[in-house]
Amino acid sequence: MVFYKDLFPEGVEDLHSEEYEFKEEIINCIKKIFKSFGYRQIVTPSFEYYDLYSGIEGTLSKDKMFKLIDNNGRILVLRPDATIPVARMAATNYKSCKDYLKFSYVTNIFRLNNTQQGDKREFIQAGIEHLGNDKPDCDAEVIAVGIKSLLECGFQDFHIDLGQIKFLNSLIEETKLNKFEKIKLHNLIENKNYGDLKEFLAKADISPRLQDIFNKVPKLYGKPEKVLMKARSLVINDEMGKALDNLEHVYNILKDYGYGKYIIFDLGFTEEMNYYTGVIFKGYVNNFGEVVLSGGRYDDLTKQFGAQKPACGFGLNIDKLIEVMSMYDVKKEIDCYTDYLVLYRENAREKAIKICQDLRERGFIVESDSYNGDASFYIKNSTFRNIKEIIEVNGENVKATNVLKNQINRYNIKQFYKVLDNKEILVSIH
Repeated sequence: MVFYKDLFPEGVEDLHSEEYEFKEEIINCIKKIFKSFGYRQIVTPSFEYYDLYSGIEGTLSKDKMFKLIDNNGRILVLRPDATIPVARMAATNYKSCKDYLKFSYVTNIFRLNNTQQGDKREFIQAGIEHLGNDKPDCDAEVIAVGIKSLLECGFQDFHIDLGQIKFLNSLIEETKLNKFEKIKLHNLIENKNYGDLKEFLAKADISPRLQDIFNKVPKLYGKPEKVLMKARSLVINDEMGKALDNLEHVYNILKDYGYGKYIIFDLGFTEEMNYYTGVIFKGYVNNFGEVVLSGGRYDDLTKQFGAQKPACGFGLNIDKLIEVMSMYDVKKEIDCYTDYLVLYRENAREKAIKICQDLRERGFIVESDSYNGDASFYIKNSTFRNIKEIIEVNGENVKATNVLKNQINRYNIKQFYKVLDNKEILVSIH
């Protein structure tokens, strides 16, 4: 015997009508925001050659990719990341373009995530990529678009953790640690694991001065002005100082947007995608605990495809966003409904179809069906499809049953259209 659980893969879901309508509404809202800032929508393939990702420095772990084999024996992967395909597209199709590029997308992402932790293996991500612009104004605009997206979705209680990857990287470069030790040090600092960090530093070949600085880096978290003051006291090379200057510049621009109150500085966090080269950020809705938005500057990614284009962008996890909207009761109920169900016998089919077409042209949602002259079945089951009114067409006559009000009216077709036109006037007034 085959059970349902054996037919349904882990980490994916069915979406029913109301849920899908709500998701579409959120996506359309966010797409309008992207467009209002001049970001033009694009789409990249759902799968690409595995070599595209395996040959890129700093990409997602290969163990998290869904792999396929094509007819020629080449390995493909389902899209595990949206930024890399966009970078490939920009570098190959706009190689000679000297102007900046502003792209947006809404796409499915596929990853072999840990489903026991509630992570989905297929989720929808909306995002923007701003290429060819290396100014702090570009970074600030990208972050501002992310903040506006959260605001337009009904959130107020959220914050953006803003960091600068060069600050920590430049500090780590002062050590003689190997690649794996550097990764471990990164993780200890990001997880703010003070005890293990202190123990790791004590065992490593690192000077007492550097140990003291590294132990303080995880505490560089909080209000921007205070964090900047503490961080500047730890600067030991030019790159660290430049990173802080850049971060402060981006923050000042965000204040001009009126978004300063949403910003928290965190100079100890990194990103899973290691292709970031400057400002990085993560968005959190308070009391949710998971990242709903993340991104940053990646100036070297397109260079790996043969064209150097500085860039900044972010991705917004739509599924996580809807999950937290449900938790915060921001999510509104969406009703799928039908304004009119038109029933007809065969001899009245042509007139019924004409009525359906006229109603749809007026903007109504209309269904139709042939019947034997008895509408009781349809009336009884109208709640399931949320049908507002049932129209029975019989020759030149129309019987209208308002299901919500339990009212029945009879008209000839001309009278029906007159009543319909009056309804439209009433709706427009209200």
